[in-house]
Amino acid sequence: MILRLSFLLFLLASCGAPSAPPLHHPDLSLPELAKAAESDSAVFSSYSPSSAVRWNQGWPWKFDLTGIGWDSPITVTAITSRHVVMANHYQRKAGRSAVFHDREGKPHRRVILKVVPTSKVGLGSDVAVGLLDQPLPKSIRTYPILSVTSEDAGQLVGAHVLVTEQKRRLFFHQVRSVHESFIHFRFDPHLADSRKKHLVTGDSGNPSFILSKGELALIETHTTGGPGAGPFYGSSQMIAALEKIIAETDASYQLRTVGIDQKVLKDAKACRASMPKPVSAPPASTTPRSNSSDTTPSAKTTRTPRPRVVVPENP
Repeated sequence: MILRLSFLLFLLASCGAPSAPPLHHPDLSLPELAKAAESDSAVFSSYSPSSAVRWNQGWPWKFDLTGIGWDSPITVTAITSRHVVMANHYQRKAGRSAVFHDREGKPHRRVILKVVPTSKVGLGSDVAVGLLDQPLPKSIRTYPILSVTSEDAGQLVGAHVLVTEQKRRLFFHQVRSVHESFIHFRFDPHLADSRKKHLVTGDSGNPSFILSKGELALIETHTTGGPGAGPFYGSSQMIAALEKIIAETDASYQLRTVGIDQKVLKDAKACRASMPKPVSAPPASTTPRSNSSDTTPSAKTTRTPRPRVVVPENP
């Protein structure tokens, strides 16, 4: 009965706005898919930034990834129809284009008019927001931010996340720890190596998601390598900074947020039982290094040290 009701709600959400991407199926589960998915994790069967693409119709097709600009290793992710986020230390500069493909494979090219680091509105982080010259069509998904209180952030530890990288492939990691505005991942020791990715130079800025309430909710964009770590988009400080930049660049758009559903909490709680005790403080590190050919220096407003940054050698 519960499954039937959830499926009916899924159909209603899908039919409410025919031109907009539907919600993901409510029974879709990241930990279950991570264990059952076959080896091919490529997002596309064939890809060209200037023409139609063919999406991989295997398990990656279960996720709507149209809101990611995959046409460059400097990935951008749509949070409104006119705003995209990226790594501040690995920016796609103003004047450059970004190409998104809808579920039919059709390309939609936009130009980035300006790039605003969160440091400009008082939050030192490895996040910058790009303003597009035109809004994206409704066939391109925009991703909500996973919103949690600081008290509830610890409940995310152990949860599975969907991780992307520069070669347009998908992987499954787990939340290891959340420290205010920074989140760390770890490898799930129970998963096959083909389901995990050691992040390297060039993966910076690619997004990670949690699946909650039928939405792929943005939780992080990569700053460091290995299992990955980066700015925690669910923090109240990050949400406030993004909302301020959106209001200052085009106030007709609003940031969407989504809370944690019970499926995520159940997954996280079960996994925490087998995890090592989390560290009590972030590891010592240096602040992000800039690539002079591809980065706009940010103001020195951050006081929280972050781990070593994965800086691209040849963007």
